[in-house]
Amino acid sequence: MTKILFISWDGPQTSYMEGLFFPIFQAVQKQAAFEFHVLQFTWADDAKKEAIINAAKKAGIHYTSAKINRKPVASIGSFLTVFKGIKVIQQYIKNHNIQILMPRSTFPAMMVNRLNKNGLKIIFDADGLPLEERVDFSGLSRKSFQYRLLKNEETKLLQNADSVLVRSQKSIEIHLMAIGESFRDKFFVVTNGRNADHFKRNEEKRKRVRKEVQIENDALLWVYCGSLGPQYGWEEMVSVFGSFHNSHLNSKFLILTGNVTFAEKHLAEEMKDCCIIKSVPFKEVPTYLSAADVAFAIRKPMYSMQGVAPIKLGEYILMGLPTIASKGIGDTEEILSELKGNFLFDHKDPKNIQNAVTFAENLKNTSEEIRNPGIRYFSIDKSAESYLTVLKV
Repeated sequence: MTKILFISWDGPQTSYMEGLFFPIFQAVQKQAAFEFHVLQFTWADDAKKEAIINAAKKAGIHYTSAKINRKPVASIGSFLTVFKGIKVIQQYIKNHNIQILMPRSTFPAMMVNRLNKNGLKIIFDADGLPLEERVDFSGLSRKSFQYRLLKNEETKLLQNADSVLVRSQKSIEIHLMAIGESFRDKFFVVTNGRNADHFKRNEEKRKRVRKEVQIENDALLWVYCGSLGPQYGWEEMVSVFGSFHNSHLNSKFLILTGNVTFAEKHLAEEMKDCCIIKSVPFKEVPTYLSAADVAFAIRKPMYSMQGVAPIKLGEYILMGLPTIASKGIGDTEEILSELKGNFLFDHKDPKNIQNAVTFAENLKNTSEEIRNPGIRYFSIDKSAESYLTVLKV
């Protein structure tokens, strides 16, 4: 049995550990002789950590958390945590006979760069392009000391790791421009899969939810599911739906998000009667998606977005939902070009709003045509297969 330690660094608002990584690791463990351990550096409260612990037990994953120091200020506290975390990781490796380290993103990379490897195999989960996301959406300057320090740590592990995990082919090309073509063979694209049995349209639940949100049987229910903020296309979504609703007054827009306050604050008063804003548990998401007829997967196509693989896109496709998705986001364009019944939203096209409305007005019942081929890209088994390709190298 090969033991793997996955190391992450997360704020309290994230839920991808329970919703994404635990199911993937569980699927890998079912298919091969690997045992996953997770060490999560976090400042989440006890209730949040308890929920993660329970999810880990259910998935058969060994989970431990370590507290991220946020004082005297977040930046200084983070760096203090990094140097304390080196000892935490070393002790965990020793106590549990870990053979493979899998640090995710920048701060775990910084810790692993300073470890005595002692023959450990290092698989660096570079994630997307996290530092570039902070430049694009959080105001971090590429000239700043913080950026240059973290970029140096990322580059060091990209070069020294045995393998590197990314979420898009485009991000491989970007990394190779920085570190050189000779490192290409160590890069692997892994997928963000979902359980295809969980994300599956249910007609009974569809009827129940449509009754709950008070929408007519022949009316179009739009849906967005996920986070809201500067990198997500709130203005575009509202513009497309608003334009459609002007000539289809019985249509509605269901917004499923943990950022309820953002949605309520930014939704125009005249649209509140035709929009439903809800926060629902992860296990209930397929229930509400079953009620929808068309979905949004729009993000701002900034430079950093070339490295991401939107998790919600996979959920929509597995539900058989026609999806309006942005061009310029990871490998989305290449994937959707092979899946019928979806629309690529070109942010540079002056007619993009009207084109999206026209797409929605001409929808056909293509649920199975979307879902069946989509399983090849977005199922949990596909994800496990992509991870096993790396682990067995």
